[in-house]
Formats: sequence, structure tokens, C-alpha cells
Amino acid sequence: MSPYIKVPRQVVRVTVTLCVGAAAFGLWLGARNLVTETEVIEAGAALFMAETGGAVTECVGVPGTGLVWIAVRCGSGAEARVYEFSRQGTLIEPEGAPEA
Repeated sequence: MSPYIKVPRQVVRVTVTLCVGAAAFGLWLGARNLVTETEVIEAGAALFMAETGGAVTECVGVPGTGLVWIAVRCGSGAEARVYEFSRQGTLIEPEGAPEA
């Protein structure tokens, strides 16, 4: 008597096809970025404008490091601000900042 269970080939084929399809769909969903770099930079510039009244043209987006996808740097001197965003487009609060 064999210790293996005989599974019909058709069942194996359907199972493998469904697993490969699910894996491909998961990778496709994970690879999609729902927020563009432009949208993140515009959001950071809008925050700067709302907080300081500065011009949107004073902002520039630069690549972030670690969990930060894009850092939006705005203004200069005392009015300078840096807004850090994650890959999902959410604002990352700086360490030591008061909680909202």
C-alpha cells in the first residue's frame, strides 16, 4: 500500500492554475502605486502654503530614505519645512512632534 494519496491530474492542474493566478494578482496589486510622486509633492506644497502662506514654488521633492518615500522640502530660513511621505502617500510625523 502506497503512503501517497492519488489526486486526479485535473484537480492538480486547476489548483496550480488558481495558485499561480492568485500569486500574480497579489504581485500586481502590491506593485501598483496608487499615489504618484507629483500628487505627494503637491500635497506637501499645499501643507506648506496652509501653514506659512508661502508659495508653492518654494517646494521641491527629493527621494527619502528608509520608510520615507519622498521628502518635500519647502521654504528657507525660519520658514523652512520638510514633509516626509510614505509609499502609500501618508504624511509621516517627525519624531518628537506633538500628536495631532
